Amino acid sequence: MSHRILQASSSSPSTPFDEARRSSTISQSAYAASEYSESEYGDEGDIAWDDWADDDDDNLHVPESKCLFCSNTQPSARETFQHCKTVHGFDFVAIRHGLRLDFYQSIRLINSVRQLALDHGFDESTTVAAAKDGEPLAQLGNLTGKESFLNDDAFLRPVLEDDSLMFEFEDVEYEGEDDQESAQHGKSDRPAYMDDTEFILAGGKVKRLEYSFGEDSIQPTTELEAKLLKMLRHTEEKLFAVEVQLHTTESQFEAYRAQVKESFFDSLLLDDGTRSVLSEVSASGRSVVGDDDEALAKKQSLSKALASVPQDEGNYYFNSYASSDIHQQMLNDRVRTEGYRDYIYENKDVFKGKTVLDVGCGTGILSMFAAKAGAAKVYSVDNSDIIEKARENITENGFENVITLVRGRIEEIRLPCKVDIIISEWMGYFLLYEAMLDSVLVARDRFLAPGGILAPSQTRILFTATNDESFLDNNIHYWSDVYGFKMSSMQQGVLHEAMVDFVSPDTIVTDTVSIKDLPHQTITIEGLDFVTDFALEMQRDDQVSAFVGYFDTWFTRDGQDVPLDVGISKDELKKHRMNGFTTGPVPTAAEETHWKQTMFVLEKAIELKKGDKIRGTFYCKKNQRNPRALDLRIVYEVQRVQKLESQEDEKADLKFFLR
Repeated sequence: MSHRILQASSSSPSTPFDEARRSSTISQSAYAASEYSESEYGDEGDIAWDDWADDDDDNLHVPESKCLFCSNTQPSARETFQHCKTVHGFDFVAIRHGLRLDFYQSIRLINSVRQLALDHGFDESTTVAAAKDGEPLAQLGNLTGKESFLNDDAFLRPVLEDDSLMFEFEDVEYEGEDDQESAQHGKSDRPAYMDDTEFILAGGKVKRLEYSFGEDSIQPTTELEAKLLKMLRHTEEKLFAVEVQLHTTESQFEAYRAQVKESFFDSLLLDDGTRSVLSEVSASGRSVVGDDDEALAKKQSLSKALASVPQDEGNYYFNSYASSDIHQQMLNDRVRTEGYRDYIYENKDVFKGKTVLDVGCGTGILSMFAAKAGAAKVYSVDNSDIIEKARENITENGFENVITLVRGRIEEIRLPCKVDIIISEWMGYFLLYEAMLDSVLVARDRFLAPGGILAPSQTRILFTATNDESFLDNNIHYWSDVYGFKMSSMQQGVLHEAMVDFVSPDTIVTDTVSIKDLPHQTITIEGLDFVTDFALEMQRDDQVSAFVGYFDTWFTRDGQDVPLDVGISKDELKKHRMNGFTTGPVPTAAEETHWKQTMFVLEKAIELKKGDKIRGTFYCKKNQRNPRALDLRIVYEVQRVQKLESQEDEKADLKFFLR
């Protein structure tokens, strides 16, 4: 709408335009009288206005109206709508009136008809009456007001640039039998083209009059008035275009807000037709969507398992995986990343046509491996902000039709179907640090179809001992001489902390034993806390200054358990058609992993001979306050092949933590 600020007047103007011209400035009471000269309101002012209008007349452009169906153009919207009615049998004005279409529905109707004409190549011979049932044009002869396009904001976007029909359709009034009655409805004593509201300026009240420049409202009496009216209309058209764009933007923003509110990430349709939402399990084990009696026992068992899954107060754990740096570190771990890649690519027949679940998808690399190997569908789940970058990665590589991303905890999200394969890189320091395996096992119990497999299929925690002098010098003995000062107290906290670092294989002094075997198909969350007896035998005469823990990982084609006598060497893996890798001490940097090894430093090194043994018990359990951390305990005694009478029994009870 065009707006003018005018002086309030108690007398009726002779014509609306004359009054607007005489009152085209704010009243002099709002400004100092000396600002204006009387000549501005005299005849000389009219001459000046004529000169101004003539100078700009060549630059004035009022666009013609183009037919909705063909290339015909008319000088006004009224004539264009009349052309559409007589030539094409489409009476826009009558339809708008009969269906009581509002402003935006009318815009949508104009644009939808234009789009229909463009899509189907309508011309001067096209008529609504000649359309056959089933043809797109036929619906225009039978509009009911319930058509979907009348509420589709996509049709608020102009199909035709500078479409004058969108600016002028309100000026064309319906001239049917009940037009007079409609015109009288709501009529006031003030002319219909004026609507006054109070506007406060400089301490006084004036009237702001709103003009609606319809053809029936203002009739110009001079050439100058006609030119000015055209210019006002053209300005009004530009303002209207801005208003339409603003409405479109607001609608799009509201739609976006609604979409985000419903689901920040993909909203999946479930088998029962409902949308994927956070699943809530009640104390009885019955979920919010309902369970049948047959499934209740499983849900109660799952509810018990969920109760033992670590809760992440403040989302600290997931937030720690939101940055790119940590993912770059993991991707740069070639042993890790290529281990997964080689398993997936070398077993494409296992993945082809299958449904895969990627738990903790991170950047989406494992999901893309699976998709490239031929998986029919991949659900990628992560509860970190990194999933937004994963979404971009997946789209950039063209897998958006195969991979669906779901944000949330695996214990809470829902999927529309069971999956054939679960892949996940869940391993932490000393394998169990961060407790992500708990979530993978929940995913197994919730989503894995009978006969499905987990990748990796099995992991094993291994235990040995070392005498690594360089490590001791850098981390323990360092505090004995810090710029000439002793700081022995600093060693006390260090000695209780399980330390993650690289151990050279030539420093290993005992054999290596397994202290925990984890077959992923069958192990339970409760089984991840363990107590295991061990016996380490010295392989040479040397000292033992620290115990060392690490893990091996196997990928199998069928998910079956890996026997204890199967190793992790390339020859062993090839022999049994398996894939895998170790995180243990290795001779070259190319074989190292970001998990390194976990070291448990003794308070005092033990001098031992070849054949001597260290027997003990290893305890591992989740920390009560932070279940993603580990409390570790090693109780041991030394058994020497030749014990001197003067030697006392060598026993120790050491406690460590991994935070």
